[in-house]
Amino acid sequence: MDPTVTLETLAGVTAEADALGGPSPKEQEQAEAANAAEADENAAREWGVIAYTIGSALGMLAPELRKVYTEDACLLWGRSVVPVASKYGWDGPAGVPELGLLISTAGLAVPTFLIVRQRLAELKPRPPTDTTGAQDVPYTTKPAPVPDGG
Repeated sequence: MDPTVTLETLAGVTAEADALGGPSPKEQEQAEAANAAEADENAAREWGVIAYTIGSALGMLAPELRKVYTEDACLLWGRSVVPVASKYGWDGPAGVPELGLLISTAGLAVPTFLIVRQRLAELKPRPPTDTTGAQDVPYTTKPAPVPDGG
């Protein structure tokens, strides 16, 4: 094949692409804004996962907290963290793998602790119950006081 023909073909393709034109500055600005918004939303989800995971662990201790740490509430919290994280240059949870380790460990450790504590309480010997119905009378060496008759 003649290299000249190939170069002429490429020149034609290039001319067609140039004729179509690239995005206008306004279109480019809109695309960048959309990409930034998408990046912020992804960062909000990452931060929200932290709150949701902590809430799930706390929900094991206090089940009523499950209504507080919902996915939507944690995402809203994550959205409020994003500007602060941006201001202070925080990389987000992905930049702190130790935080992920801590949170995932808590997700295992909390239920383990609760179950082991419950099992140990079940194994504890309990004092025998009195089946006669008699009340315990404390032993004392002093005589009972005599009511004053007068």
